[in-house]
Amino acid sequence: MPREWLCAAVALAGVAVSAAGTAPRPAPRAEIADPVLARSDYVEHCGGCHGVDGRSAPAQVPQLRDRIGYFMCTPTARAYLVRLPNVAHNRITDNAQLADLLNFVVFDLGGASTPPGTRPFSAAEVARERQLALSATSLKAERARHVAEVIRHCHAPAALRHFYDPAQG
Repeated sequence: MPREWLCAAVALAGVAVSAAGTAPRPAPRAEIADPVLARSDYVEHCGGCHGVDGRSAPAQVPQLRDRIGYFMCTPTARAYLVRLPNVAHNRITDNAQLADLLNFVVFDLGGASTPPGTRPFSAAEVARERQLALSATSLKAERARHVAEVIRHCHAPAALRHFYDPAQG
């Protein structure tokens, strides 16, 4: 009898290891100096339109939850996130603090949409990209251009073309 129990335990362990190998990968994480401040900054500066949990539906404002990370897969789409006028001209003047806010958005709200190995935003990158803020362009057209890019090059879902996921709205 003990031998059957041992065989069953080994078989069960094998199934558990096999299942663990196919489990969804955890979302990448960024080191944020003050996570509470980063979340508070998000709620104050972004949450009114994008939703306090990153879900803006149903609205003509892009949903961030489980979607924003796709923009990190190409250098131009990544830069676009910082160059958006509401980010680049934000009242947060400290570039490290704004980088933490962006990292909260990308790594926490973005969840599994953030590609493995994604490099967090740095204060230097934010300072550089803020100087190139978008101004003389249609934000809707600019977003569409970057969405097409991440769908084509990074296998982002076609539903990213919509501002929010109607299935979640």
